[in-house]
Amino acid sequence: MVFKTKINCPICSGKAVLSKTNLDFFNGFISLKDNPIYECEKCKEQFATGKIVDKALRNAKSGFNFSRQIISTGGSLAITLPSDLSEYYSLEKGSKIQIIPQSKNEIRIITKN
Repeated sequence: MVFKTKINCPICSGKAVLSKTNLDFFNGFISLKDNPIYECEKCKEQFATGKIVDKALRNAKSGFNFSRQIISTGGSLAITLPSDLSEYYSLEKGSKIQIIPQSKNEIRIITKN
């Protein structure tokens, strides 16, 4: 997706130049690198257009997933969780979660904190 390199600032009507920045969400748990953003040369305000926000949301959704292989433990099947995800949700050995079937291809997991 191509963005204009200069546009008018919606705050002061000065010239805003396209640059890149890192966006952090959830206290840095999710970080989107090199996102386009406009910065006004006059008032220094930073802002994004709707197209930029849409692109950032698509990148966040596509980048925020984990692929895990199902393993066998005893007579059951199990899925491991990445340590940073477990830490973010305060999960540890013995924690209780709720597993809810949503459809034939989807499972919802609710943490109980």
